[in-house]
Amino acid sequence: MTPAASALGWIGRQSSPLFFVAVFAGVLLPPLARLLQPLLLPAILLPFVVALVRLDLAALGRQARRPWLALGLVLWSLVGCPFLVALVLQSLPLDPDIAALLVTTAACAPLMASGALALLLGLDVALALLVVVPATALVPFTVPPLALGLAGIAIDLPAAALALRLALMVLGSAALAALVRRWLGPERLVTARPGLDGLAVLGFVVFAVGVMDGFTMTALARPALVGGIVVAVFALNLGLQAITVLALLPFLPLRTALTAGLVAGNNNLGLILAAVIDTAPPAMLIFVATAQFPIYLLPIVQR
Repeated sequence: MTPAASALGWIGRQSSPLFFVAVFAGVLLPPLARLLQPLLLPAILLPFVVALVRLDLAALGRQARRPWLALGLVLWSLVGCPFLVALVLQSLPLDPDIAALLVTTAACAPLMASGALALLLGLDVALALLVVVPATALVPFTVPPLALGLAGIAIDLPAAALALRLALMVLGSAALAALVRRWLGPERLVTARPGLDGLAVLGFVVFAVGVMDGFTMTALARPALVGGIVVAVFALNLGLQAITVLALLPFLPLRTALTAGLVAGNNNLGLILAAVIDTAPPAMLIFVATAQFPIYLLPIVQR
């Protein structure tokens, strides 16, 4: 095993402490966050590419024999969640920009690295990927109308342009993963898994640090605003997880219900930010940074 492979394997095994360190490193070290900010796009796509490369086609095939569950979760994640959140927020006195971002977050596909999180938590990786992959593929068609229409988010970018950017990101990731799988082959793919896990964690870490660019200054200048967003994003994540698990628990095993909750509560707003980074409003930049706290910290607690 090469030193690089050993290092990546070690990184993959240290996911929990690295998640904790990463989410605060960007806050405490603003120059580091500024340095890594240009790497947001590759960092957020890397775990998705790794998940596709590591895809267990046999397990995926077994899950596909009962497609109603995965298809139902895709529909719930992309359509049901944003409409439910929009309905709940109508009765709450929230800032319109924050409310729009909460609805947009709920409309996003599950986190591209949901498979990695499911693996970390001992949940159903195949089910998570069976939801994440088609949901992410549909994002170019569902998020633009929901974000710009239902949520009313202010992005200086036409819906068609946003859809095209998202489609290029998703299709490019899938093509790269297919090339890597073909290059590695079945045998080397098995031995490369620890290193691939390390790459996924590395992507997580770089994104968590880089997305905090500007967060510390805003938190010091407007602590009430940032504190409110922290409460809102934790409530959104935990609320969607809890509602999904409780709704499915009477019909499905606990492990399956928890996996469904994981993909429903951890949404990939970072992908949308990466697509509109050049036109994103300041509120969105701070919101996406703050939204990383539940994504990175809750799995440590849940584990």
